[in-house]
Amino acid sequence: MQEDEETTTARYIGSNLSTQLMLKTLFEMIATMADDPDRYRSSMRKKLLELADTMPLSPMAAAREKKVRGFVKETVGNLLINQRPN
Repeated sequence: MQEDEETTTARYIGSNLSTQLMLKTLFEMIATMADDPDRYRSSMRKKLLELADTMPLSPMAAAREKKVRGFVKETVGNLLINQRPN
């Protein structure tokens, strides 16, 4: 059975959100174990952003590649924000 566009979009967004929540949880667990959690997050963020610029991708149109790399950078930026606990 073919899904309508709204259902497909909702599934895609839900999948991305759940992946981001899982990654956020993992990064926070690892950062908590580090001697300096803020430095760990900053270092990891920098390395992942560099990787987002240089990681080889499957052949695709330049405009699509730019969007993919931009989305990855946005996701990494949202996942690894240095926040002090309350």
